[in-house]
Amino acid sequence: MERVLKYDVTVVGAGLIGATFALLLAQRSKLKIAVVERSPALLKNEQANQRVVALGALATSLLDEVGIFETLTSEEAFPYTKMFVWDENSNGELSFDAGDYGQDVLGHMVDSMACNLRLQNQMSHQDNIDTFYDFQTNDILVNKAGALLAGEPFSIETKLLVAADGGGSWVRQQAKIFSHRQAFGQVGIVAKIRTERNHQQTAWQRFLGTGPIAVLPLNDNQSSIVWSVDIQHGDRLMQLSDADFADAVAAAIQNRLGRVELLSARKAFPLQSQRAEVYFKACIVLLGDAAHSIHPLAGQGANLGFKDASCLVDLLQLQSTGSLSSAKLLGSYQRTRKVDNEQTDWLMHALHKAYRNNIPWWQVARGAGMRWLGSSGRLKALLAKNAMGI
Repeated sequence: MERVLKYDVTVVGAGLIGATFALLLAQRSKLKIAVVERSPALLKNEQANQRVVALGALATSLLDEVGIFETLTSEEAFPYTKMFVWDENSNGELSFDAGDYGQDVLGHMVDSMACNLRLQNQMSHQDNIDTFYDFQTNDILVNKAGALLAGEPFSIETKLLVAADGGGSWVRQQAKIFSHRQAFGQVGIVAKIRTERNHQQTAWQRFLGTGPIAVLPLNDNQSSIVWSVDIQHGDRLMQLSDADFADAVAAAIQNRLGRVELLSARKAFPLQSQRAEVYFKACIVLLGDAAHSIHPLAGQGANLGFKDASCLVDLLQLQSTGSLSSAKLLGSYQRTRKVDNEQTDWLMHALHKAYRNNIPWWQVARGAGMRWLGSSGRLKALLAKNAMGI
């Protein structure tokens, strides 16, 4: 006879957003929670991670609530206090300083793998969470009682199924929830570097005709770069020697940080956005990248996922087990988060198009717009506080 394990809430995906959501819900409620992950659990001896996520105050406060943030070292969560943005094709510049808004930091550059490892370890110590790694399933059966994840050597029956399994979400596909995808025709190249000059705890970003390059400050005067470029240009950059690539990075930011030394291998990934048509269907609800993903030029993707997690936990934490998948509750989650996520996606599309347009008169207008924004205290403060999550 098939073995069936029963839970109130089952989270598919043990990444940053799924694990944080599970821990928050477990600590704020008495619900019985399962977290299933197709991949093995993370291990400490895995190779160094080139990618970091820029997290604002809301995200770090959630990590603090689940007992993770204070355990991260300065190598794993580095505070940045300033941001400087400028444009290759105009004299437009824009800067932000945390002190101008009564804050110590604008945010933290967090090693996603190190943070995720801590989250997974924390889940193993939470009494009302069971974690299942290397979990293989090929079917989801939905009925009045909830959903059944048919797997081997056991299946899981759950009242609410939370999809936190990334942009290519298998759960979303099984639920037949349509997701609109748009490719940007670009790749994002990531790597770690060290610069000759001190980065000054500043996130540097320059908009180039081929796409933006961001230099994100890390401990020991290291930085993580995210360079968004057209696919063909990306291929050329990936084929350069380490020394030539380092020189290309230095030139791309006008040598503002002096000579550049490459500290890691380069990785490239395709850039695209996607929007799920709806965020829930019956007892299945989408979270984070399973519901939405955006262009990384403003570094807000992970922050939106943490907002999703916080919102859904707020709605679920006081619910009876019989109402976890009510259309009223999940509809409230969808209304709250869909607007914010899609507005941010629209803004990223608009910025992407604005900085890819190299018509001379538009470049002049773009520079004037950046200077005007820099001098507009209230609007600039609104943008800064939204990015900081305060």
